[in-house]
Amino acid sequence: MNHARRRMLLLLSTTALAARAAHAAAPGAPAPEAPDAGPVALLRQWLRTTHSGSAAFTQQVVDAKGVRGTTASGNFEFERPGRFRWVYTSPYHQDIVSDGASIWTYDHDLDQVTITRAARALSGTPAALLAGADIDAVFRLQSLPAADGLQWVLATPRDHDSAFAWVRIGLRAAAHGAALVQMQLRDAFGRTSVIRFDSVQRNPALPASTFRFVVPAGAAVLDQR
Repeated sequence: MNHARRRMLLLLSTTALAARAAHAAAPGAPAPEAPDAGPVALLRQWLRTTHSGSAAFTQQVVDAKGVRGTTASGNFEFERPGRFRWVYTSPYHQDIVSDGASIWTYDHDLDQVTITRAARALSGTPAALLAGADIDAVFRLQSLPAADGLQWVLATPRDHDSAFAWVRIGLRAAAHGAALVQMQLRDAFGRTSVIRFDSVQRNPALPASTFRFVVPAGAAVLDQR
């Protein structure tokens, strides 16, 4: 598996889950404003009123020198607390599914499934922002200046052993409430992952089978729970 795919996998699976064009490639996060300014309130509104969701996404990794990797794309569904399905469909096929207790990561090319405990894998990661329950238990939140037509929140992991230095969440105020548009993720090596969401649906009724993974016949299984 090449380095780009390993970084993609870290965003959602055994170490973590799952950042914007020129703004995302900046070497550091902007200086924060007051902790509970407007953008933080907008994020809290989104968390309070969004119990499930689905979206299409694109994801790209920008290294510390500003070099952009291949853009990946796919679909994402979640339901609080702790359940999500994140599927890459291009340029490779990979499924990452959590039922709240365990996470299954299936690499179609390798025909291999890796299983991890969700509590360990999600702690201090972007997945905890989207599908977690208590955001303040795992992140410090601060408002950032508006940019690119979005309101930005800086989320810093409370766990100093997190694989991520910070996460930035881009939101837009809409008639139906706050809308999640983008996430920016900086890892410990200075790489920034750019995740953009499109065709977002808030609070869809998702069947229980969405978050149930059945190991394909003949697939290798690595159980790390």
